[in-house]
Amino acid sequence: MELEVTSKSSQSFETPAKLSPRDYYSEHGYVVVPQVIPSQLVDRLLNQYKKEILNSKYPFFRQSTGRYEPNAFTEHGFVKQSFLDIHDMAPFPEFAEAARQVFFSPELIGALRGVTTEAEFNLMQTMMFDANTATVPHQDWWYLDSIPLGQMTAAWIALEDIDEKAGRFFVIPKTLDVDLLGQELDLPHSEWLKRMKKYFDQNRDRVVAPALKKGDVIFWNSRTIHGALETIDPSFSRKSLTAHFIPSQLKFGNLFITKDFIKYQTYKGMKYYRNQPDYSFFNRIKYDFKLWVYNSPRILRGLRKIQKYFH
Repeated sequence: MELEVTSKSSQSFETPAKLSPRDYYSEHGYVVVPQVIPSQLVDRLLNQYKKEILNSKYPFFRQSTGRYEPNAFTEHGFVKQSFLDIHDMAPFPEFAEAARQVFFSPELIGALRGVTTEAEFNLMQTMMFDANTATVPHQDWWYLDSIPLGQMTAAWIALEDIDEKAGRFFVIPKTLDVDLLGQELDLPHSEWLKRMKKYFDQNRDRVVAPALKKGDVIFWNSRTIHGALETIDPSFSRKSLTAHFIPSQLKFGNLFITKDFIKYQTYKGMKYYRNQPDYSFFNRIKYDFKLWVYNSPRILRGLRKIQKYFH
């Protein structure tokens, strides 16, 4: 799938002076905040990534495939797949600690408070990218969100200056009211993604993919349509993180379920959650089965109700 946009994809974006970051975020569903993450935190994380993760043979869980897989590399030595929930990788404690120092840094939490009306947050999911995975257009609320819906804020963090040829992160502004599911709760996930792709194709002139530099952060709402543009030149990496936060007083879930059964851990007074457990043979079988049923929301909802009952 080729995702091509206008020259907006190469702009160096700044919030217009007439709007505060909070007001801009509220109106457009996203906002860019420059130079949030200190360089030393980024460098520490990348050093641990090279030391512990890059050449590891460990089967990491990959959100893009729903399976546990070892690293696969591009011809230029970048890991093709993303890493899920890097803030809580038990087999790699030093790497996980470096990740938590980024995600729970006063700078990131302060910026998050600045673009929302909330003061306290729970960290619900994180990801790391080395190469661009060309994430398809989507809204997060299908997968994870606050309950009530629409109050989760996500952050995409540049770990290097992101070249346009690497395939930049994009948003479609002012899509908070876009609902391509409606009351069709049994719509297959694959069909929903087709609708997302069609919406993207019809609104290419609205797509914004700002030029982010090391330490810059783009925040977006769980209902904002977003994704990643295709890679133009694979010799460029696209080292970056994502983090998803909900207000601490709200419950966690998605369009289909409220997850009352989750258990939080804490780090420096803040709560965090991990979606997928570390690798084991049992977990591999379980998530292979989950991948099989994922395209049927009715079956998946039934399994989630069973899971909730036993918790």
